[in-house]
Amino acid sequence: MVVTDYLYHAPGKEYSPGHMHLRKSAVVNTHFLAYICLRSSLSVDTSMPRPNESGGISIQTDTQTVYLWQCLLHSSPRILDDFNNTFSRYQKSRNEIEAALTQETIFPWAALTRLQAPKLYSDMIESLLGAIYLDSNGDLEVVRKVLRKLGILPILERIVKDDVDILHPVSRLSVWASKKAMKIEYKFEKDENTITCIIRLDGKEEYRVTDTYRGHASQNDVKFAAAEQAIKALHLRELEEEAQAEDEE
Repeated sequence: MVVTDYLYHAPGKEYSPGHMHLRKSAVVNTHFLAYICLRSSLSVDTSMPRPNESGGISIQTDTQTVYLWQCLLHSSPRILDDFNNTFSRYQKSRNEIEAALTQETIFPWAALTRLQAPKLYSDMIESLLGAIYLDSNGDLEVVRKVLRKLGILPILERIVKDDVDILHPVSRLSVWASKKAMKIEYKFEKDENTITCIIRLDGKEEYRVTDTYRGHASQNDVKFAAAEQAIKALHLRELEEEAQAEDEE
């Protein structure tokens, strides 16, 4: 509700329902909300009294970072394994994702998907917002403040302000190929440890991405990453062709 309201009243914009839906989908999907959950944390004072060299007791100042996802109460070894594995993937890709969300012109669908975060991460964000909405007696302004604190609204505002390309990379590449009257194909090659996605344009191999094979989800990961790579490269190629044409003129 808050995201749709913002898009409807976005200054200087008159989005169609379809364009509103695309931008809303960028910040309410499970992959993005999981990322928000993974990065949300508080620094907690964990100072403790400890023996000192003089034989007395002194306070040893210390702090500990507590992440939102660590606040989920459970007794499941499987969830604990999921938490550890997902957080490891998050630590490897957070700089890439953060840079894309704050600086790039293309929304990082592929990088967010590669987190392979279980749905419970996005469920925690949605449950938190729902609880705040109820506790505030339906005060959407309170919810907005929380969305800003979580960093969701600032990212949405930048998407609108900088006209970030939020179309999914596979869809964007299909649109590009259709405009150029080119046939696009995705071919996958898998061995024991890796999976590769190869993109062919009119039968000619153009781009390929290889990643560690981790089951069926890995196929989507490399497909999205290859499509994203192709979009960026084709955009640069078109800019170079335009510059060359201008020089010839």
